Amino acid sequence: MADFPAITPTSMSFTAPEFPVRSNTSLGGVVSRRLFGSRGSRASVRLSFENLPDSSAVEFLDSWNLSRGTLNVLVIPEALFNGAEESLKNYLRAGGDQLAWHFAEAPQIERVVPGISSVRVTLEATRDA
Repeated sequence: MADFPAITPTSMSFTAPEFPVRSNTSLGGVVSRRLFGSRGSRASVRLSFENLPDSSAVEFLDSWNLSRGTLNVLVIPEALFNGAEESLKNYLRAGGDQLAWHFAEAPQIERVVPGISSVRVTLEATRDA
């Protein structure tokens, strides 16, 4: 496990977990759907952190390295979902269905001016064995 930086994002976009549903269309055009599990997985959140000091931006790289990229589970701090109502905050913290958060890809850092950077991070919540 690795700690995700306790920095409140300037923007966030959350996608709820997907359910394992398969659909088939018959020759007559009838669509049938089948659920292959009762719990969702693979929620995602895209986070933006604007105008951070470079010392804060490097915290995301440290977290990426400690989690071995997308491999290990992240410990999500309270600050990540600051500003959300408590019920939404609880839902987001659990990835929507008691899921574990991981990096979905490497953090992206953009220099704004010397010493100030913006960071973009995408996390994925999955059901781990």
